[in-house]
Amino acid sequence: MATVNERAGTDTLIADITATMLALAGIPSVSGSEADVRDYLRERLASLGIAATTDAVGNLIARVPGVPAARDTEAPLLFNAHMDRVPLGLAHTPILANGILRSDGATNLGADDSAGIAIILHTVAELAARKLPHPPLLLLFTVGEEVGLIGAKAFDPDPWGAREGIVFDNAGEAGVVVTRAATYIAFDVTLHGSGGHPGKRLEGTASAIEMFRRARYPSGSLDGDTTRISIGRIEGGSARNAVPKEVRVLGEARTLQEGAPRAALLAEIERAFVEAAQSLGGSAEVAFDPHCDGYILDPDEPLLRAWAAAVEARGQSFRTMITFIGSDASALRRFARVFTVSTGAMDEHTTEEWIALAPLAELTETALALLSAYVAE
Repeated sequence: MATVNERAGTDTLIADITATMLALAGIPSVSGSEADVRDYLRERLASLGIAATTDAVGNLIARVPGVPAARDTEAPLLFNAHMDRVPLGLAHTPILANGILRSDGATNLGADDSAGIAIILHTVAELAARKLPHPPLLLLFTVGEEVGLIGAKAFDPDPWGAREGIVFDNAGEAGVVVTRAATYIAFDVTLHGSGGHPGKRLEGTASAIEMFRRARYPSGSLDGDTTRISIGRIEGGSARNAVPKEVRVLGEARTLQEGAPRAALLAEIERAFVEAAQSLGGSAEVAFDPHCDGYILDPDEPLLRAWAAAVEARGQSFRTMITFIGSDASALRRFARVFTVSTGAMDEHTTEEWIALAPLAELTETALALLSAYVAE
């Protein structure tokens, strides 16, 4: 049973995290406009005696020295969260009730990823306040995560000496670790037909909308839910009384498939639109844009094992998941053994977004337990 002091300490940490979440909600931030959040973070870190720098793409980077000083020669652990959120991304005052923070209904809450930011800030603050030993940390707050992991793709942790780390971001229930992530590939299709007026001669016309209707592209959950394909937007036509000459289709494929099976899947998507267009005398252009790479964690990765031990030492169950949601981990794993710990934001990217605050304090405590005991192998 927790002591009175422990309960009081937990309540104080939850209150502090809540204040940070409210402050971040009051700062507008969408992809490409992260400057105000970056300034806020720079000031918060400066108040802890930590200097931060901004790189060429706008990422905020800070190194926290190891404690005691003799440990500062160790490789730093990377802690990451992203500064941007999806539109609307407006500054607002969230609704706080019964330990739950909710959007005000006019915009998304932005807990994806203000929650990750709060965990990192309060972990660093508590390390200093409690005078805990820890390895050096490399804090990375990225830009453009929501539009293709732009900041993470531009960052190389190797010059900083970081070889492993944790991404605090939304993926599912709070505390769940992503051990496998899907590859996310966006695709844009442009169907070219021949326009005309349906009240006049139809000879020589070819409806681009009809081409789209005829396309037999793979869709939905496929192959035992190892692949998910969806169309999110269709643009085309100019008037009710005109045969549309062009349609643009925006879709995405999220898949756990790799190598030849994934290549075959993309070829099937392209072939479906090309054949549909050609069947009516038109043409199709299909472009694929990989947004993030899939990955599989090795269960023997030292930091992963240490995180699991820290979770279990606090009386919690170590839980893992497979996700189709992208995160900076997909880009950073090219250079370092990082993994994503979910912050538990729910109904993210909507005006109904909400998050429970107590689990954020628990994740902060777990991070403190990890850091106070971890020595890289």
